[in-house]
Amino acid sequence: MGLMPNLVRLRTGNKSLTTATRRSQVVEPLLDGIVLGLIFVTLGGLFYAAYKQYKRPNELGG
Repeated sequence: MGLMPNLVRLRTGNKSLTTATRRSQVVEPLLDGIVLGLIFVTLGGLFYAAYKQYKRPNELGG
């Protein structure tokens, strides 16, 4: 279910739900999306900068 410990237990009838588990079910996919998005944007920016340097005319004349 995640790496968060079960901090608070709520007893509702026969089911016991933990607030940490319910919260991690919402937060973990969001954080995964943010991290993956940042990785792809960063790699894209690095490749774009490398391409711009590759296509730049040679200013040293050699």
